[in-house]
Amino acid sequence: MPLFTVTMNAGRAANEKNAISRAIHKASVKAGYPDDDMFQRFLCLEQADLKVDLHYPGLPKPRTEKLLMIEVLVSSGTDADRKRRLLAALVEALNGAGTDPNDIMVFFGEIDRASSSFGGGRLAPPVASV
Repeated sequence: MPLFTVTMNAGRAANEKNAISRAIHKASVKAGYPDDDMFQRFLCLEQADLKVDLHYPGLPKPRTEKLLMIEVLVSSGTDADRKRRLLAALVEALNGAGTDPNDIMVFFGEIDRASSSFGGGRLAPPVASV
């Protein structure tokens, strides 16, 4: 169950946010997560509250006001290949939704499932072995 937190500049229209949401979900499914596994939140910050170097680390062109800073919280032990697949799928789907790959930042974080609950007051079940 990846939890996506998207931080962006305020002022984006609802249809833009919806397109971003659909693209993220499409990427998640393409990376092998179930279709009904959708958990996203959007944080829209005023320009004064979102400070980002426009060129780091040596980007060929500056980032724009459409920057998306995406944090993806996954279960600890998530395979590096799955993260690479998800990253590639995110860039592809978001590019198709109108976000330049230069404006997509992705950060993976891991959490032990025993430290989370998906609801109902129960700890998350362990990842099933395949």
